[in-house]
Amino acid sequence: MKEKTIKNETCYKVCVYCATYNQSSYISETMNGFCLQQTDFPFICAIMDDASNDGETEVIGHYLHDHFEPLLETEETDDYRLMLARHKENRNCFFAVLLMKYNHFGIGKSRLPYIRRWQESADYLAMCEGDDFWTDSQKLQRQADALDAAPHAYLAYTGFRIVDGNGTAYSVPRIESFTLRSHSGDNLPTLLRYGNYVMTLTTMYRSKVFNSLGYLKCPHQLDFGFTLAAALMGDFIWMPEVTATYRSLSTGLIKSKRLGVRQKMKEIYHSYALLIVEGKCKKMSFYEKINVRYLILMRSFKKKDSLLRKTVVRADFLSRLLMPIVYLAWIMGKLKKSYIRNIN
Repeated sequence: MKEKTIKNETCYKVCVYCATYNQSSYISETMNGFCLQQTDFPFICAIMDDASNDGETEVIGHYLHDHFEPLLETEETDDYRLMLARHKENRNCFFAVLLMKYNHFGIGKSRLPYIRRWQESADYLAMCEGDDFWTDSQKLQRQADALDAAPHAYLAYTGFRIVDGNGTAYSVPRIESFTLRSHSGDNLPTLLRYGNYVMTLTTMYRSKVFNSLGYLKCPHQLDFGFTLAAALMGDFIWMPEVTATYRSLSTGLIKSKRLGVRQKMKEIYHSYALLIVEGKCKKMSFYEKINVRYLILMRSFKKKDSLLRKTVVRADFLSRLLMPIVYLAWIMGKLKKSYIRNIN
C-alpha cells in the first residue's frame, strides 16, 4: 500500500532524528524543545514513533494539529505513515512524523533509511530521543555555526543536565563523569579507552558520517557506533554549555541489559577496532597509530575480551609487536591496585 501527496521541496540545513516508543508522558516536552530552536535556516525534525501502544501516537497527532499548519505532505507505505507540516509561528521548523506500523527495534530493523532523503540532503544530523529534551533555543544554530567554521570536525556535542522521571534534578555519577572526558579535538583515543561518553541528545553530526565506511560496516545502529564513525573521520567540537536535559529512567538504554545491549556495544567496538588497525580511518602519525593499538589491546585485557585481542593481533603487525608491552603494563597495573588495596 502506497499513497502520496505532492512533496514539499524545502531545503533543510539540519535534520533532527527523534526515535520514540511508549514515551507519551514525555514526548510533548521533547517536541517543545524542537520548536524552541531559533535558527537562520530551515530544519526538519523526523519523529519516529515505533508502534507505541501507550497512546503516544495520539499525543503526537494532537501536538501536530495544535501547533502546525495543515499538512504539506503525507505518505503511507506498508512500514509507516508520514505526516509533514510547518510550524505556525517558527517558520524554520518543520516536523516529519513517521508512525511505524510495527515495532522495528524489537526485530533489529533500522529506521534511519526512512529519513534518508532529508538526512542526506541536509548538512547535519542532530539527535534527541523521545524522553529527553532541549532547553537552549540556540543549540542547533551554535552547533551548525561551529561545524561550518571547522571543516575538519565531524561532531559537535554539548553539556547536559539530568532529571528523573518526574523532572526533578537527579545525580547519576557515572553519567555525570562523561563531561570530564569530553574535549575538542581528537576524541578517538578517549572513546577507545573508556567507551561512549557522548550523550545522544547533545549531538550534531555531519551527514556524511552516515555514509562512511565505519557506519556502513557497523553491525548495530546504536549511538556508540555513530560516535565512533565520526571519530574515525575527524575531530569533535566540545561545547560545555548545557543545552539539553537527559531523563534518567529505569527503562533507559544506558541502564538496560535487555536485548543484549552490552553484547551489541562489544560488537560495535570490535568492528571499529578492526577498521583502525587495517588503516581504514583518518590519517594518523606513527605515535597515534601506536597509541590507539595500545588502547585497544589494553581494553581487551581489562574486559577479558580474548576475541578482540585475537582479531586485532591477527590483522595487524604493529599490534603483534605491542602485545608483550601491553600485557606487562596490564599485569603491573593489577599488581599496583592489589598493593594499594592491601596497604589501605
